[in-house]
Amino acid sequence: PRLQPRHRLAQLRHGVLSVASQKPRVGALPASRRRAVHWISIGTWVTGAVWLVFKYFVRETDEFGFENPHPMQQWWLVAHAVVSVFAVWMFGVLWPGHVLRGWNMRIRRKTGGTMFGVAAWLALTGCALYYLGSDAWRSWVSILHWAVGLGALVVFLLHRRNAPRPRG
Repeated sequence: PRLQPRHRLAQLRHGVLSVASQKPRVGALPASRRRAVHWISIGTWVTGAVWLVFKYFVRETDEFGFENPHPMQQWWLVAHAVVSVFAVWMFGVLWPGHVLRGWNMRIRRKTGGTMFGVAAWLALTGCALYYLGSDAWRSWVSILHWAVGLGALVVFLLHRRNAPRPRG
């Protein structure tokens, strides 16, 4: 069925319709949503990476000569938790129109499926870190969380690199 002219303009404006082909691009994100995904992803990764640097490499020595965690370490963890809430929300926003549509159309399944697995893992281990009471379990889950989290950047970039480019 042919789209009404005003619907085609709206799709063009939101990046769903390619100007060259005039066919809907399956799973394509509108520019504003794509920017939001990028900023939230960058914010989540950077706050987690900076927390990691403060956790393992930045210490403060008190007046008695004891090394203690830097006071900013806690604030980077709080910032990471806040941005991560938005990341989980954005994942829910992307689920019906981008993730499911791309999966059903068999578009970039390897990198998309890996992105899904990474996002699910990080959400589950993030919740576990919040609720686990055992320090031994928390320390292992923390390592597993940040190791996958650091690698998430590579998976995201691979998924982004494999994006079909509009012809034109």
